[in-house]
Amino acid sequence: MKKLITAILFLLPVSAFAAGGGNFYPNEPANIDLSDKTSLQNGAKLYVNYCLGCHSMEYVRYSRIAQDLELTEEQTVNNLILGDQRFGDTLDKSMNSEQAQKKYFGVDPLDLSLVARVRGEDWVYNYLRSFYVDSSRPFGVNNTVFPQVGMPHILADLQGLQAKSDALLSVEEQIAEAKAVLNDSEASDEAKAEAKEKQHRAEVEMAKLAAQGNMFVQIEEGQMTPEEYDESIRDLTAFMAYTANPVKLESKRMGVWVLMFLFVLLILAYFLKKEFWKDVH
Repeated sequence: MKKLITAILFLLPVSAFAAGGGNFYPNEPANIDLSDKTSLQNGAKLYVNYCLGCHSMEYVRYSRIAQDLELTEEQTVNNLILGDQRFGDTLDKSMNSEQAQKKYFGVDPLDLSLVARVRGEDWVYNYLRSFYVDSSRPFGVNNTVFPQVGMPHILADLQGLQAKSDALLSVEEQIAEAKAVLNDSEASDEAKAEAKEKQHRAEVEMAKLAAQGNMFVQIEEGQMTPEEYDESIRDLTAFMAYTANPVKLESKRMGVWVLMFLFVLLILAYFLKKEFWKDVH
């Protein structure tokens, strides 16, 4: 029993990491609905038009998407399939690996079939909303959820451009000052204690800014309002969550029946046990 409990406790942090654990800001819940076919269809359209140029989904086929999202083959071919790909093909990116490595990014962009399962839906949702202007980066943008990100803000025409707010810059400066003291081997224990408290207060303020939506300021308008963009990113996140686990809804449905079966079996096993043991004194 002790070994079993130890194994479970050991695996808990791993599970949390796999689900995209850890602090990041903003950290609003994605609140996706995998049963909303319209949302998934819009997410598929956004992925094909904005993401598939660089990021493939080699574990997902157009035919399976059509089946699950209630699309006809004609609708799928006309609205989702680009180039010379066919209905039964997987979602292959337009850019070849050599071109990506040597000309654009220095690496081959990741396949995103399972990213929502590895990182977590909330992480994906907030990442796609958190690009900000940063002239020091190769593509002119950075990201608070994924600092020093090495990709362009491909959805900038929809969202527009945003910059860090003065309040966020002030909080980040306080955190940097506190960390400098904490990492200073010559700092006194009293100074480190004060720095730790300062860092805690700044992180609490960071969480407040995120909750209030005051981390960024809009400096260039996009094609969508902030509300429309957030809803579109929710749809895109929902589609990526679906591709990461296409049978999730079916698994939940079957799980209910399995639990009901086990409950009935438990009742039968209980009465069977009583019957076997009724003559034992």
